[in-house]
Amino acid sequence: ALLDSASALLISSGEFYSIVHTGSGSANIYMMQDGSLVLRLEGFEVEDGPDLHVYLATQDPVPNAQGSPLEGSVDLGELLGLVGDQVYQLPEGLDLQNYPSVVIWCVPFNVPFTGASLQSQ
Repeated sequence: ALLDSASALLISSGEFYSIVHTGSGSANIYMMQDGSLVLRLEGFEVEDGPDLHVYLATQDPVPNAQGSPLEGSVDLGELLGLVGDQVYQLPEGLDLQNYPSVVIWCVPFNVPFTGASLQSQ
C-alpha cells in the first residue's frame, strides 16, 4: 500500500529497539484524510522468525518476557516483510493512547522480537 504523505498526517512515531532479536527502523502512525489510521514501518529490518505478526501493545517498553501472551495487545496481522517499508491498517475506533508500543511478535513462541515506543508528534 502506498502512502500519499501529502494527505496523511503523522500523529505518532518511534524507533525500533531490539528486545529478544535485533530490529531497526521506525514505526509511524498516520491519520489519512478519511480519518482512518495506518501504521507504516519505514527503513525497517528485523531478524527472521516463525509466524511474525505486528502488534500494538499496552506496555512501554515491552518487557523482555518470553513464552506468555502479550495481554491487551491488538494484532494488526502478519508481518509483510523482514526488510523495507510496509503499511498496516489500524482497526476503527482504536484509542491510540492505550497502545504506546508497536511490537514484532513471534506468535507460536510468544516472543517479542523488536519494539518501538510511540511518541505523539
